[in-house]
Amino acid sequence: MAVTLTTKPVEDVSPSGRRGPARASRSRVQRAAVWALPLSLLVLIPFFYAPLAGLLVRPLQPDDGGSAFSAYERVLTTGHLLKTVGQSFEIAGLSFGLMLLLGYPLAYLIRFRVPPQWRLPVLMLLVLAGSISDIVRIYSWYALLGTNGIINKLFMGVGITDAPIDGLLFSRFSVVLVLTAGWLPYVVIPIYSSMRSIDQSVIEASRDLYAGRFALFRSVLLPMSAPGILGAFIIVFVPVLSDFATPALVGGPSSLMVGNFVSDQLLQVGDWPTAAAAASLLLVVSLLLVAAAQWATRRLYGR
Repeated sequence: MAVTLTTKPVEDVSPSGRRGPARASRSRVQRAAVWALPLSLLVLIPFFYAPLAGLLVRPLQPDDGGSAFSAYERVLTTGHLLKTVGQSFEIAGLSFGLMLLLGYPLAYLIRFRVPPQWRLPVLMLLVLAGSISDIVRIYSWYALLGTNGIINKLFMGVGITDAPIDGLLFSRFSVVLVLTAGWLPYVVIPIYSSMRSIDQSVIEASRDLYAGRFALFRSVLLPMSAPGILGAFIIVFVPVLSDFATPALVGGPSSLMVGNFVSDQLLQVGDWPTAAAAASLLLVVSLLLVAAAQWATRRLYGR
């Protein structure tokens, strides 16, 4: 005779009929989230959504009495701006690519090579390096890259060059270098956070199965750290794309970005509708980039 065993799902209930601590904790968290939502909206609506709505509406109210979309038409038909947009994507792409080349190995070393008791101090040093004022950081590069800077003096001292190299400063090279150095901590930290979910035993098991370094990176490290790369892209690429201080201070005419165009329209020309239209289009492009990066990450790695 066959015997059928049935099981009932275990309920999180104590013998006295009360809810267990896990369910009670979840209930408290849910109630706190319900109360936090309207409170957060009270802060976000006047200080975030209202200015954002004003940014989107301002181009529809041109000062010259033109059509509602005349500001957007000027932006889209300005050849100089389209060239500047191309330069912005090129500089931001080169900078972020260089950050990944430097930041990914650094995050790996912190996660798997630095002793656990030293990881927090190393991360704190990265945070401190990233919290330095942009103006202070940018001007410190003058002492390194300027015609009378340390690098030029070193090159002339050892006989590499006979005269200072002018291309080290006020060039696209200097803009990419300064952006990479300034935003590198914000690439390392998200990737390191995603690598914390990778167990050391997974790495050892892959090596026991004779996985080479490239196979280990492609099949284990990259898929499991993909959310960190996506987070770094969202945190870093969009602000770098709209940066205006670095190109203005260490770049030249061939290194201007969209942020410089918006700044010039506001401070020099006084054309608020055109500046708002350019900023709105930059916001839309940034959102599309984030959505595309998230879709690609899910499509490739399912995360």
